[in-house]
Amino acid sequence: MILIAILCFYTAIFSLISYMQIQFLEKQKLKKAFILDDEAYKNAANIAIENEKFKIFSNFYTLIINMLWIAFGFFYLKKILIHSNSILENTLFLLLFLIITSLLNLPLSLYENFVKNKKQGFSNMTLMLFIKDGIKSLILLVIFGFLILYALLFFYNYFGAFWWIIAFIFSFVVILIINVIYPILIAPLFNKMQKLNDENLLNQITSLMHKCGFNANGIYVIDASKRDKRLNAYFGGLFKSKRVVLFDTLLKALSQKELLAVLGHELGHFVHKDIIKFLFINALVMFILFFLFANLPNFVYEESHLTDVDAGVFLLLLIFGNVFSFIVAPLVNLLSRNNEFNADQYGAKMTSKDDMKSALITLAKENKAFVKSSRIYTFFHLSHPSISDRLKALD
Repeated sequence: MILIAILCFYTAIFSLISYMQIQFLEKQKLKKAFILDDEAYKNAANIAIENEKFKIFSNFYTLIINMLWIAFGFFYLKKILIHSNSILENTLFLLLFLIITSLLNLPLSLYENFVKNKKQGFSNMTLMLFIKDGIKSLILLVIFGFLILYALLFFYNYFGAFWWIIAFIFSFVVILIINVIYPILIAPLFNKMQKLNDENLLNQITSLMHKCGFNANGIYVIDASKRDKRLNAYFGGLFKSKRVVLFDTLLKALSQKELLAVLGHELGHFVHKDIIKFLFINALVMFILFFLFANLPNFVYEESHLTDVDAGVFLLLLIFGNVFSFIVAPLVNLLSRNNEFNADQYGAKMTSKDDMKSALITLAKENKAFVKSSRIYTFFHLSHPSISDRLKALD
């Protein structure tokens, strides 16, 4: 079958790149340590190797699930749910597919959170918190997933040959809305958010933002450490919902100068309009994706047992969308890495080069990130340059 062959080829290429990265890491960890001390250097390499092995296993696991869906899963789900091919039936078809797929992926999530990440010294996840997160995510999927999927199927039924253009516009608007409401409505469902109460740091951050004209609707700290020990910070939201969000782990690990350098980096993305650029890049990718899947040949539906099922095009998009993303990823990642270099330069300009370098090194140490990556792995997968490349660029 052509569809299964495409999935097998994609998985084989994806896994080969991970295998080559593992070989690269095995060689690198035998060399003299730099940036990190000897112990941290080897530990970071071992963690990166373990992560790639997990990726390979996850890819083959996903391949098997998708093959089962195509071979007979869709056939039986169609037999149970599709009778009159109504919008409601097709919406439930899509929603049930997403719920079953989420449940089938549960073993991977359990292993990653409670075995791999705990072994690597990252996870603070408890079983109760994991269950609560899962229930909240399921409720959001059922409510908002149903509404979005119903709307897409409505467009498919009532807008003829150009349904995909309306569906694309609707999907892009939904993404914009999610970006607006995420920091104020969605993120607080999973994490406790509090306004930063360190007056000195608050004044320093506010001064930094004023220098580049960034107006935020508050500076917040979230209790990320209840799940994971890794460090992060982000500027969430769009328009008037913009807010600075700091992980509590970041505040504990970085000095004030390093923290300001990290925020200077993030402000660099704002000044260079990287967020807006990537919204439109993603819109272009999504537009092409909708066009391609709206014009699939009939044999694709026949092979997957989705003939005369309106939800078929969206099911195939969910399964094969990653294949398309993999094809366009090198170009998107190249642009992203260039943006990261420019943001580092801006962060160094806003604070100092030494502070920016110190912040990057601390982030690498705390997140146990290996300092280098192979060229082929960087080409296909990395949206951020390796720490060694970033430090070289700053020099």
